[in-house]
Amino acid sequence: MIPTAELRRFALPHAYAQGIPGDVIHRVMQSLDEKEDEGAWTHTWSSLAMAAETRGRDLDAVRYYAMARFPYADGPDRLAAQQACVAAFDRWRKRVRGISRLDLPYADTGFGCWATGLSIRNRLPLILVVGGIAGIKEQWAPVLAESDRLGAAVVVTELPGAGENSLTYGTDSVRMLTYLLDLLGRAADTSRTCVVGLGFGGHLALRHALEDDRIRGLATVGAPVRDFFVRAADHTPLPRLVNLTLSHVMRTPVDRLPAELADWGMDEERLTHLRIPVACVAGRDDELVPYSDAQLLERTVPRLRLVENDTLGGRPEQAAETRLWLLAQALRMAGTAGAVRRAASARARVLRARRRLNGTSAGAPA
Repeated sequence: MIPTAELRRFALPHAYAQGIPGDVIHRVMQSLDEKEDEGAWTHTWSSLAMAAETRGRDLDAVRYYAMARFPYADGPDRLAAQQACVAAFDRWRKRVRGISRLDLPYADTGFGCWATGLSIRNRLPLILVVGGIAGIKEQWAPVLAESDRLGAAVVVTELPGAGENSLTYGTDSVRMLTYLLDLLGRAADTSRTCVVGLGFGGHLALRHALEDDRIRGLATVGAPVRDFFVRAADHTPLPRLVNLTLSHVMRTPVDRLPAELADWGMDEERLTHLRIPVACVAGRDDELVPYSDAQLLERTVPRLRLVENDTLGGRPEQAAETRLWLLAQALRMAGTAGAVRRAASARARVLRARRRLNGTSAGAPA
């Protein structure tokens, strides 16, 4: 059973990252305080999503269904929410135009992507977005909708085991990204690829960048690197929700996770060979990924740009700031959309300045 207290704590940053209004989040949380049944979380968010669908607000429905299935489809109710999320996204993207779905067969199963800007005649630089263990590709709708201003092809996919991705997450998952770039090379300039990796998607992207010279830049937030895996192998307690989600995406019993994760840490010497620019957002007090992992990148990666926060995504304005900063860094690395990049960077600086005035800390300039 997914623990309710942890569910609320870890889901809030996902709600903020999707831009769900604070009054909606407050109303849902207040409603949940009055309910004790296990299915209340999924039912409450799904009801909100269905009401949005009735009003023709499919993008709001996508956001609410994404919350209803969080952190993964552990039964029929969350699975139904996940499927409804994809269906709402599909309706929305057909009205927006320019966003296509890719269903790719791989390893006897396969995975899906949402893509825009792909063209055999005009191959643009590629921005590839890979989510974390609890994120889904539909959360990136706003970026896909704005892609015509970015001067780049944008492809969004999920970590193996997350969302619609039916693969198993493991150390060999790098091959999925290699396969994806091989296919996309027909319709995008994959020799100029920048990867945006969130959480464990950032860890996967770091591994991939060490093996694939088509990766020209990496922007990540909250990525485990080495010490997270050292602690896991030493049986340092993780939040139960994280254990359950890792167990789901890795298809591994919870009690076997420490042994399975023992050799996932990245070698310090190998990291020194990472010559591409890396932009990283890290939390000093992150309860999941130790800050020492960001310090490891700081010591080893020659072209690192690091932003430090007390926590990750703990406030709506911080989530917006991080989203803008990651976008600005990805565009800078891809060498495209100078005006959009400067606007995103400027807006991120404004939000960071406000946080400083409010007494919260921020790191490096955008």
